[in-house]
Amino acid sequence: MRASVAQTKLAARVPTGVEVQVSEEFAVRLDEAVAYRVDNYGLRSARKLIDSVDAIRKLLVGSPLMGALVDSDAQATDTRPLRWVRVDSYIAIYRAGRDTQTLVLLTLFYVTSNWRRRVLG
Repeated sequence: MRASVAQTKLAARVPTGVEVQVSEEFAVRLDEAVAYRVDNYGLRSARKLIDSVDAIRKLLVGSPLMGALVDSDAQATDTRPLRWVRVDSYIAIYRAGRDTQTLVLLTLFYVTSNWRRRVLG
């Protein structure tokens, strides 16, 4: 089966085989969120969060630029702007660029927190 011209062009623009790394801060915040869920909501809720993080990591391997920009003005000046993606009831902040094969999950915020202000300072 032949790929369409659009599929071929899209595949050429998106890097494949992106390595998704996790920062220490992301790992600590995820551990805290999982522990909180175990203590307050049970093991099923904690597993759901872990499964959601794994699913997002798999999606980001194939589509590293899928997340929305944290600061839309940064696109013009930053070759690797911060992006965000929702993970269950959390927001994961990550950095990836069009010219790299590495993506780093930087931190994790509860969705109702003022995460954008904390990230942008």
